[in-house]
Amino acid sequence: MADAIPSPRITTRDWSLNDIIESSPNFHRMTRLHYSAPSLRASMSQHEASGTPLIIHGWNRHPHWPKSLFNIEWLRKHGDQNPTVRNVHDWSDSQIPLPDFIEKMRTSSPYATPQEKERLYGKDGDCPAEWTKWLTEGGVIPDEVLFNGSDDFLKFLPESAKVQTLMCYMGIGDTFTPFHKDLCASSGQNLMCYSENGGSSFWFMTKASDAPTVVSHFHKLGHEVDLESHVVTLEELRTAPFDVYIAEQRLGELVLVPPRSCHQVVNSGGITIKTSWSRMSLDGLCVAAYHELPIYHRVCRQEIYKVKSNIYHAMDHYTRVVEQTEPEIELATPASKLKQLIRLFDDVLAQEYTSQHASLAHISNVSDSEPISFDGIHCDFCGADIFQSFFECGKCLPLSSWNSEESRIVLLGDGLVLCPSCYVEGRTCQCGEMQPVQCRVVDELLQRRDRAVKAICRFESLADQELGYFSEHPKWVLSSHQRALF
Repeated sequence: MADAIPSPRITTRDWSLNDIIESSPNFHRMTRLHYSAPSLRASMSQHEASGTPLIIHGWNRHPHWPKSLFNIEWLRKHGDQNPTVRNVHDWSDSQIPLPDFIEKMRTSSPYATPQEKERLYGKDGDCPAEWTKWLTEGGVIPDEVLFNGSDDFLKFLPESAKVQTLMCYMGIGDTFTPFHKDLCASSGQNLMCYSENGGSSFWFMTKASDAPTVVSHFHKLGHEVDLESHVVTLEELRTAPFDVYIAEQRLGELVLVPPRSCHQVVNSGGITIKTSWSRMSLDGLCVAAYHELPIYHRVCRQEIYKVKSNIYHAMDHYTRVVEQTEPEIELATPASKLKQLIRLFDDVLAQEYTSQHASLAHISNVSDSEPISFDGIHCDFCGADIFQSFFECGKCLPLSSWNSEESRIVLLGDGLVLCPSCYVEGRTCQCGEMQPVQCRVVDELLQRRDRAVKAICRFESLADQELGYFSEHPKWVLSSHQRALF
């Protein structure tokens, strides 16, 4: 069960970045780099590879910084007029007219008091289209760290499965985001677009490789990091057995959050407005598949980013890229990525495969004239995204699911759904008559995978011997250490 958000929580009263860092040997100043530094791109790559956070500053001094656009008065006229806000004292969400929210922020004390009942934080809000356009088309923020940029694999998901990761955050001092990791080992980016009256944000971040230690430490304290329900105190961080990287983010500063970095953000002073987005790298997909998804299954956290589907569609994309490129030196990078994706997809297949697949019910058939979307199906117990295999009961549905007599006809995928992992752990429906179902035709999946192997062979002549062809030898799907869940 999620632990309750404590009250009073945390306050930035009397905080000083230097004093905080000097107060404990495991506290370290976050690396900062100016946007014009010649080593910028190399440093971004190095910090993500090492799993340490980085701040890129000075964007508000860039000649193309849109000062009139990144402005609260512009938002008052053109932004979401009824944003959803969270009261950080009772964790309740509500909507409020934007002018009223701005007035509340400007008239409230920047420091929470034990007596106050309300302190509102606008989080996970829609980003204005004009802001999105500047980010993606302005040519200012490096493409490597942009959503749908050159290193964002989420762009390979089909339109029906696209995930909106670009969000806006608006708040005053002593509003916060609890200690957490970004979804599915994605990489986080957070740009402070506006501030007034000295508004800033304190960031507390861990190294990516310390994630298991961090999670284990907070388990001992009775908290689950992956439920985003605990606000850590400075004293808890001082006594923690891991390093903490700390920064005070100000206007025009972009914070880069490595995959699996556990972090907490506490706003300080006057109003701050930040825009934040996630992207998924190939390494992030690997970490998500092998490390994060098992955790989500354990804590029953919905996956959101459709990792297995992302691997499948990314493999399809790079197959076409390699097929259409002459086998010369420039093919090395896409071929290397494709090979890594094939290995990832092989593990996905091993988890989802059954030799009896042809006799099972299928949502999609080879004869279907139009492609069917499976993107809305997830496990009704743990929240896992369903890529290929699941168990379903069309009888054990709550009465609220029946809107009419016609709706009593339950189509495949619309019933009570359990992922294979939940089913083999003993979970089932009330009647106990769940049936195995397949999304796609397995032979088609094997052919797509083997097409990728053939594309690799244009670059590596022995790749077929190393990877094999599953459509010719379906039993090879199951390695010696994996077995079907059906």
